[in-house]
Amino acid sequence: DHVDVATTLMNIANVLQAQGKFAEALAKHQESLEIKLKALGHDHVDVAKTYNNMGNVLQKQGDYKKALEYHQKDLGIKLKVLGHDHVDVATTLMNIANVLQAQGKFAEALAKHQESLEIKLKALGHDHVD
Repeated sequence: DHVDVATTLMNIANVLQAQGKFAEALAKHQESLEIKLKALGHDHVDVAKTYNNMGNVLQKQGDYKKALEYHQKDLGIKLKVLGHDHVDVATTLMNIANVLQAQGKFAEALAKHQESLEIKLKALGHDHVD
């Protein structure tokens, strides 16, 4: 099991997701995750990205509880490895906010979006497109 195989599985999963084949996409992401966990360990940014992708698929399926769980796993790794003020952390916070918004938890969603914005402003400045 090589990380390049995991990357290809992730790419296949992304195509399946774009086609609306969410269950198949999730299965490919799971295969990718298993390879990455063995090859890279639990605290690697590529593992976090896979959790993020799985969270996105679960959100599309309407499984908001599980989506949040996967985005929280993503966030935990990124905080540990990259630190709070990294743009990738801001992106994960935005994804969490989107799930919370889909659940109708608007105050929590707004707080996460605000936290994401603060990180982006600090990291990128006020004039950056993101």
